[in-house]
Amino acid sequence: MASDTDEPVVETEDVQQDGEFASVVFVEKGEDVAAVCGRIDAAPTWAVVVHAPNGNRQISSELGMRRLIHHSSESGKVIAIATKSHALASRARSLRVPVARKPHQVRWDAGGRRVLRLGRASIAPPSMGRYVQILVIGGVAAAVLFLIFAVAPSATVTTYPPTETVSEVIAVTASESTKSVNLETFEVPASRVSAERTFTLALKTTGTAQVGTIPAKARVTVANPTTAGGVVAQGTVVFASDFRAFTFDETVTAPAGGSIEAGVTAVAPGVAGNVPARSISGWEAERLRFLTVTNLVPAAGGVSEPRRAVAPNDALALHDLAAALEASAAVAQTLAEARPHDAVFLGTALSDLEIGEPQPAVGTPAEVVLLDVKVTVSALAVVEETLNEVARHVLASSSGAGEFVAGSVRAIETGARQLDTETGTIRTELRVQGELASGVTSEAVRKAVSGKSEDQARSTLQSRYGIQDTEVQLSGWAPRLPRFGSRINVVLAVRETPPSARRDLLNGNPTPAASPTPLTGSGPR
Repeated sequence: MASDTDEPVVETEDVQQDGEFASVVFVEKGEDVAAVCGRIDAAPTWAVVVHAPNGNRQISSELGMRRLIHHSSESGKVIAIATKSHALASRARSLRVPVARKPHQVRWDAGGRRVLRLGRASIAPPSMGRYVQILVIGGVAAAVLFLIFAVAPSATVTTYPPTETVSEVIAVTASESTKSVNLETFEVPASRVSAERTFTLALKTTGTAQVGTIPAKARVTVANPTTAGGVVAQGTVVFASDFRAFTFDETVTAPAGGSIEAGVTAVAPGVAGNVPARSISGWEAERLRFLTVTNLVPAAGGVSEPRRAVAPNDALALHDLAAALEASAAVAQTLAEARPHDAVFLGTALSDLEIGEPQPAVGTPAEVVLLDVKVTVSALAVVEETLNEVARHVLASSSGAGEFVAGSVRAIETGARQLDTETGTIRTELRVQGELASGVTSEAVRKAVSGKSEDQARSTLQSRYGIQDTEVQLSGWAPRLPRFGSRINVVLAVRETPPSARRDLLNGNPTPAASPTPLTGSGPR
């Protein structure tokens, strides 16, 4: 620390290198080199940190720093500089003296290199030339820019612009052996697609079964051969020889060395409870098995009545219905409905059935019997990606400026189909239809909304392109849409057409009003 005397002042601090302590000498800004050298000589350790927090005029010069280094070397000392002064730090580094802002931060192996501190850790990068430094700085700047772009706010803008429907009828040749699209001859790849659907078949039952309606009752005698009374609680279960269960109608106590009668009722209703005399003899509870129980007269009163039940013929009829699904055109149509964006050739459809078990089982009383059937339908089709490529080429000539809406393209067979079973080649006519966003593109929407609030984005799209319906989703903390276009995902969409509209397309009728389900991409897979 600073001193008013001429005696050298030496601070000792827990500054370590390789497990050894270094001394710290405090230097004022105006002290001369000789005084600093004297302080170093007085330090008790071989490693000395010259702590000049505000710098020092003499040792900031090249001559002064060289004198300090030369004197320390002759004295067998190793020095480092701790300072906040840029001039002193630069001078020390230029002569390969370790530099830090505080004494305990000194890296003795750093030499003239700058030390990067990461919390308690420190890194002394290797020395590098000027151009290398420029490259490193440029790389750091690029990394910062990358992070800005990577963690910057993002937004998704889904907009439903006015569209017009364009369509053309084309003749295509589709084959599984074709690997690429030929837009001149319309030879396209065909793929086998599939979809699963579970049908539940139901039939009224035709069989009959006896169903218990009234439980049987009996009188039992409980005998107690012990010297203490035995209590049998109401609801206690006893068994007949066929393991048919009965329960006590009331609580009774069998006296010591005596017996008592009690009423019991069959748990399950029906004539099966009318068991013969002396057939009720077993206790469910082990603690009561010191008592004996029996019915001296048969049980009576159990009544059963006929009810509708599942007959074997009902199960056979359901299996016949399930087998009929395999050749059903309506079942094959489910594949086209499941993949609305593919051109499915239903004439090539194949069905595979997985038939479950009738529920309830044969012989079970029931009004209706059910059977689950999982049907897997597969057929050749021109998949959505290929269909979009063909549609863009075919419909481009009949469309104006704008952009096709992803997922809006559909194709339906309109002419006679020719199928070559040996080569798997299909020749047919398709009516290709798509929705064109007139006068607007995704890029135009992106530029129009960048940097705006949600309300401003909607207002701009409405006034500029006549778009009445826009959905904006911002990342959690962003108050406005990003200014970077790459952080804005724009989706042009149309409202999904209902199944009735698809049937109208098949019949060549205009597409009716759309339903409120958005269509932005591929259909169910």
